[in-house]
Amino acid sequence: MLRLYGATGLTPQALLSWALAKSFQIQELPEIGRTEHNKPYFPTLPGLHVNWSHSGPFVLCALGNAPVGVDIEVIRPRTASLPRYALTALEYARYQADGADWPAFYALWTRKEAWCKYTGQGLRRQWGEDIPTDGLFLRSYQAPTWRAALCGEEVPPTAIEWKEEAP
Repeated sequence: MLRLYGATGLTPQALLSWALAKSFQIQELPEIGRTEHNKPYFPTLPGLHVNWSHSGPFVLCALGNAPVGVDIEVIRPRTASLPRYALTALEYARYQADGADWPAFYALWTRKEAWCKYTGQGLRRQWGEDIPTDGLFLRSYQAPTWRAALCGEEVPPTAIEWKEEAP
């Protein structure tokens, strides 16, 4: 079962420790390994998949039975040319249809990053590719100041479980 946890003001490791204790009664943070492209995993728990993201004061952590990727981004203005540069033609058309503003950009960008983190290949290898829709679950999450997304092979939770009250 895929779980998604969030917090403000914590390190990814601190949130991960809390999430593991809460969901799996694992009281001590297991060793964290890294794949060739830097995706985290638990060498001693091969059936438990993990991914995390942080931006500004926010941190998210996903735990599941299959590969998973997650991203969170604080909404902030960037250079005006970024959406055209960072999005594929299909994504850019969606960005324009969704209002062509920074919240629309970050909604798409977090989905792209979550997918890249799910694959474990990294953003550089998948920069110009559209996110495939077959066989994967993608879910977006939002608040006024941030956007987030989760990508995986399991049905994502409808909401983030915040360690404290949701921001």
